[in-house]
Amino acid sequence: MSYEKEMMDKLGRGESTGDRLDIPILKYLWDASPLSFMAKESYHEFFKKITFLNSFSDNEVRLFTKYLHRREFMTNETIFKQGDSGYGFYFIFNGAVNIYANYNNQPEEQGDFIIRLEKRQYFGEMGLLEEFNRRSATIVAAENTILLGLFKPDLDLMLETHPVLGAKFLRETALIMANRMGQLTREIVGLKKKVKELEQRV
Repeated sequence: MSYEKEMMDKLGRGESTGDRLDIPILKYLWDASPLSFMAKESYHEFFKKITFLNSFSDNEVRLFTKYLHRREFMTNETIFKQGDSGYGFYFIFNGAVNIYANYNNQPEEQGDFIIRLEKRQYFGEMGLLEEFNRRSATIVAAENTILLGLFKPDLDLMLETHPVLGAKFLRETALIMANRMGQLTREIVGLKKKVKELEQRV
């Protein structure tokens, strides 16, 4: 069973997953304070450096972290596979992931490498927002990696308990999707132009 499916089953049954951030408010405020000299980056610092969360206040960032799940993946561990049902959106807190098309878990045939994502990058928004989503690629941990995940039941709970925060997150996520669609459209136009130029040369 995939990690996402396992999480959806537990959340659907109302079971504790045991991996929620749910940082005590005093600890969170101390970590966010300029007086804190943490050796490691706090969750507050991490999220404040993510561009699409710039509109979130410090308190909104704190509330947002309460809905997230922390999971460590080992090098070469598959996070989800192409064709799997998608349920979650992920932030890379530490480490990196590789994205493949046509991946089959064989070291000699790893499929078509698409891109590497690193710390503070994110992926999986379609799985969070689209009903009956199927993953369009396989994501594999490129090294030991910590992901912070938000799943559909978490988003529903956020919208119910903190509707303004949930609406802001949905707005920002929609902008991510719009920007990625715009980039994809530009790439398709560019490829068509190159194909036309090559055809004219033949």
